[in-house]
Amino acid sequence: MGHEASIFRTERKLGLAFTLPIFILIFLLMGFPFAYTIYLSLTNKTVGMPATFVGLANYISIFTDPTYWRIVGNTVIYTVICIVVKLVLGMLFALLLNEKFHGRAITRVAMLLPWAIPGMVAANTWKWMYNDQYGIINEILRDLHLISTPIPWLGSMNLALFSVIIVNIWRGVPFFLFSILGALQSIDDQLYDAGKIDGANVFQRFFNITLPSIMPVVAISTLLSTIWTFNDFDNIWLITGGGPLNASSVIATYTYEQAFMYNDMARGMAVAVSVVPVLLILMVLVMKHRSTNE
Repeated sequence: MGHEASIFRTERKLGLAFTLPIFILIFLLMGFPFAYTIYLSLTNKTVGMPATFVGLANYISIFTDPTYWRIVGNTVIYTVICIVVKLVLGMLFALLLNEKFHGRAITRVAMLLPWAIPGMVAANTWKWMYNDQYGIINEILRDLHLISTPIPWLGSMNLALFSVIIVNIWRGVPFFLFSILGALQSIDDQLYDAGKIDGANVFQRFFNITLPSIMPVVAISTLLSTIWTFNDFDNIWLITGGGPLNASSVIATYTYEQAFMYNDMARGMAVAVSVVPVLLILMVLVMKHRSTNE
């Protein structure tokens, strides 16, 4: 018994010795920058000047700033609308592409293109399409006699956020589509045959067979996409820059603006750290869901 305990302790020490470099690397790459970010948020750090500890002053400043709460509202609206629409459209397209029809393979490749195109290329292309002087969207609407004057898609306080939401949806639908499509193809056809024998119609088969079968994939895809959408930066920054007057600004763009446009690193870091609890909750849900399914 003592010999077995000795072997166990030796193996445990060996395992720790092998994993210690990995933990050190993770801390250097992720833990240290995160800890330094928290430290900067507690100082008055500006670019080119030394940092002085000021405690929670930056957090008090942003939490009492109406602009910050407007940015938070934009982020919530942006994330919720994008996720809901991407999920619904992704599921509808997945159900359609799961059926057999002529040209299905080509259609699948075409649906993947928005996800495959680099973000910078996609954002600049949409920015050109939205242009109120020579953009193709206004040209098409004029040709259809739906408008008489150009619509300022990116210059309007009411349309700027809506415009970047459309781009995020366009880019994000393929992720849901192919995730759900893979889950659909793993469902046993015998379940549907049994449902038909029992007299279940299309909607009953969907809600009682299809949806429960793909729900684990839907849940993990939704959680991952929520994290990505919540942190979306390049899509908004390259198209609107968060304007006009922060109408389309979200936490990611506001953080960059405060830290690098106004050189207020401390305030920018405070903005970024303020939403960390939300992201931690989402990541815990992802990990919990994965461990449950494993």
